[in-house]
Amino acid sequence: MADWRLDVLGGARLLGLAEPLELQRRVAAVLAYLALEGSTPKYRLAGLLWPGSGEDTARNNMRQLLRRLRVATGADLVLGGDVISLSERVSTDAVELEAHVFAGRHTRALALAGSLLGTLDFDDCPDFEAWVLRARAQLEALRCRAARAAADSREQEGNLAGALHFAERLLVLDPLSEEAYRRLMRLHYLVGDRMAALNHFERCRKMLLEEYDAAPHPDTLALARDIERGQVRPLTPGNPSSRALPSSVLRPPVLVGRAREWARMEAAWESRQIMLLLAEPGVGKTRLAHDFAASKGRYTVFSARPGDEDVPYSLFVRNIREIFSERPEMARGLEPWIRRELARLMPELAPGEEIPPMRNEGERVRCLDAYSEVLRRCTEGLACFVTDDLQFADSASLEVGAYAYSRFHAAGTFPIIIDCCRSGELGGEAQVSHQRLEASGLAMSLHLEPLAPDAVGEMLDSLALPGAAALTGEMTRYTGGNPLFITETLKHLLESGSLERGWPERLPPPGRVRQLIQQRLERLSPLALQLAQVAALALMEFSLELAGEVLEVGPLSFSAPLRELEAAQILRGEHFTHDLVLEAVRGSLPSALGALLHRRLAHQLELRRAAPAVIAQHWLDGGESRRAVPFLLAAAQVDESHLRRTEAASNYARAASILEAAGEAEEAARLRSRSPTA
Repeated sequence: MADWRLDVLGGARLLGLAEPLELQRRVAAVLAYLALEGSTPKYRLAGLLWPGSGEDTARNNMRQLLRRLRVATGADLVLGGDVISLSERVSTDAVELEAHVFAGRHTRALALAGSLLGTLDFDDCPDFEAWVLRARAQLEALRCRAARAAADSREQEGNLAGALHFAERLLVLDPLSEEAYRRLMRLHYLVGDRMAALNHFERCRKMLLEEYDAAPHPDTLALARDIERGQVRPLTPGNPSSRALPSSVLRPPVLVGRAREWARMEAAWESRQIMLLLAEPGVGKTRLAHDFAASKGRYTVFSARPGDEDVPYSLFVRNIREIFSERPEMARGLEPWIRRELARLMPELAPGEEIPPMRNEGERVRCLDAYSEVLRRCTEGLACFVTDDLQFADSASLEVGAYAYSRFHAAGTFPIIIDCCRSGELGGEAQVSHQRLEASGLAMSLHLEPLAPDAVGEMLDSLALPGAAALTGEMTRYTGGNPLFITETLKHLLESGSLERGWPERLPPPGRVRQLIQQRLERLSPLALQLAQVAALALMEFSLELAGEVLEVGPLSFSAPLRELEAAQILRGEHFTHDLVLEAVRGSLPSALGALLHRRLAHQLELRRAAPAVIAQHWLDGGESRRAVPFLLAAAQVDESHLRRTEAASNYARAASILEAAGEAEEAARLRSRSPTA
C-alpha cells in the first residue's frame, strides 16, 4: 500500500511527512521520470540532468541528490544500484491519470489537472526538457481521450447537458481540433441552442483560416448545413462517427514501377533460385512477392512476427498449426516417429506423453528430418513458398527451412522460396547462409528502391480518388516514392478533407509517417485504441480472448472497436496492416501504462502456459525483472532439451545478471556454472 504521494501535475511536491515537501527541480525531475518511465540506469538519468558536466561529476551529483532525498524523507523512495526505480510505496498523480483513462474512469482522469512539473524550467537540460515536452503531450492526449469518451458515453445515454460539459472541456484541452468544434456544434443544436451551434461554426472557420490558412472540412460544412436545415441526429451506438477509408488505399489495385524487378525474378524462377527481396519498410517487397507468387500458381505464406526471434521454432509451429487446423487429416496421417518428434513442439499431438530431451547430435538430426518432412508435406503441390518479414524469424525455424531445402530442392519436391526482409536487418546466420547460396548460384538478392515519379503518378491514378493524381509532384517529394508513405499520406488527406483542395501547407516533416498514423490513432474510441495497444504488446500471442482478460471486458465488447480498427486500417482481422502501424501504436503508449499492460499480459500468459521466453519478456518489459527469472530458466531448459546451447546460455546469463543486480550473487554464480558454454 502506498504511503507516500508524489504530485507532479501543476507543480512538484511530496506528501507523507507532517508537512508537504516542495521539491527542488532536479529532485522533482528524477522522481517524475522514474514514475512515468519506470526502471532507468542511474547514470543515464544523471546525464540528462547534468549535461554539461563530466561523467564523474554527473555521477557524484546524482549520488548527492539521492542522499539528500533520503535524509529529507527518512525513507528509501528510490531503490536500486546502477538501475534505479521508484518505490512501490509512492503513488503518483500522473500515473493515476493514465490508469484512470485506461480503466475508463474518465471523470476521475479529468479531475487530475495541471501540466507535468508545472512551471519548473529545464532549459539548461535540453534532452530532459525534450522528454518533459513529450510527456506533457502524452498526458494532454490522455485527457483529450477521456473528454471525448465521457462526452460520447453521455450523449449515447441521452444526457446531452453532460455531453456538452465534456465537449467544452475537450475544446479547452485541444483548441485547434476541428472535430472538437463539430462535436460542440452538434450538441448545442441538440440541446436547442441553434445560434450557439452556428457561432461555434464561425469560430471554427476563423480558427482554421488563422492557424492553417485552410477552409473547414467537408464534414464540418455538411454539419453546418444540417444545423440550418434542422436535420442533425444524435450519436447512437450503431451510428459511428468515423467513416471507413476506401480499400484502395490499403492495397492499391495495380502493382506499378516494378518491371525491372519482375524480370529479374522471372530469371531466378527459371533457374529455381531462392529469391531474397530486400527493402526499407513500406517500399513494397511483400506486395511484389505476393503478386509474383500468385502469377505462378498456388502458394503459401509463412509470416514471421515481432517476438518470434525470442522463441525457438515459433514461426514454424504457428504456421504448421494453422495448416493442421485447416487440414486435420494431415495431422492424423503422421507416422508415429514423426508425430513423436513434432510433439516436442506441439504437445497436443501426444497428450499425456512426456518426450525426453535430445541427448546427442544424432537425435537432433532425426528431429530435423521429422520437421522438414512435415514442412515438405504441408507445401506439397505448391509452386511457391513466401517467407515474409524474415527479420523477425527465429533461428530455429530458419534452420528447419534450410534443412528442408537442402533435402528436397534437388529432387524438385520443394516449392521455390521467396524471402522478404527489411534492408540491413537480416540476422547473421541467415545472411551468411544466403551469401553462401548466392555464391553457388542457388540464390539471388534483389534490392527494391522507392518508386520513380512516373510510377507514383501511375499509382495515384489507379486509386480513382478525386484530386489524387494531381498531387504527383508534391507526393513524390514528400514521401520519396515510398508506397506505404504515399497511402498513409492519402489516408491523412482523406480524413482531413484536404485531398480535393490540393496539397496542404502544413504536414509533418517528410518521412514522418508515424505522425500521420498517430493522428489517425487519436481519432479512435478509447476501447478501440486500448485493443490496438494490447495487440501491439501481445504480438504473436494476441487474441480477442486474451485482450478481454487484460482489459477486464468481455471479448464480445470488441465487436464495434474491431470494426472501427479495420475501418481505420489499423488492423486486418487480428493482425496489424503493417509493421509501421504496429510501431506507431506502441509509440502511443505512455511508458507507465505500457509497463502495466506488460504485467497484465505476463499474468494472463502464465495462466495460459505460454512459452516461458514470452512470459519472461513481458515481466522484464513490465519492470518486474525478478519475476522473469523462473521463466528465463524454464526457457533455457527448453533450449537445452533441443540441444540449442547458444540460446540456453543466453537465457542463463540474463537470469544470472538479474540475480546479481538483486544481490543474490551465490544463486547467480550457480546459474552461470550451469550454462552449457560454462
